[in-house]
Amino acid sequence: MLWLDAMANGTVVIVGDLPIEHLGLDLLVAEFGWSLKKVEDLDDLQTFGGNCDPVTVLFGPKILALSWAKALNRVMAAAPRALPIVCHGFGERLDLSEVAEAGAFHTLLLPFSVSEVRQSLGFVWCAKRLRTRILPQLVPQRHQRISRRTSRQIHVVA
Repeated sequence: MLWLDAMANGTVVIVGDLPIEHLGLDLLVAEFGWSLKKVEDLDDLQTFGGNCDPVTVLFGPKILALSWAKALNRVMAAAPRALPIVCHGFGERLDLSEVAEAGAFHTLLLPFSVSEVRQSLGFVWCAKRLRTRILPQLVPQRHQRISRRTSRQIHVVA
């Protein structure tokens, strides 16, 4: 089991009917100290995302009957601090660099492979850990560096 810290009690959200074995995924998510929540659609994600702070959202654009860009935009609007993971089948063509530039954190092939899901969740865990531990230390330094170069006040948003 991974060493856990302040990120424990986070939630991994699955949107729609992704073809997964919930019991296996529950156990896998628990390895990171998180819980698993399934929501039916993006409207439910909007409601749930407003009530808690999901660490990541797994969704399949094809399952939601949307383009990957529209689905990704709606996921990011509903859960802005969550790291979105686009789930797609082998037959679905995605330009991975374009998907990443649009804001997706990662992609996963369907049907899920336990080792790939564990790896993706590990990436999420590391990214969230870096964001909570390192970013707050870097922002004040960056703010000082920027404000020395310019005469106007600049606000850095983390």
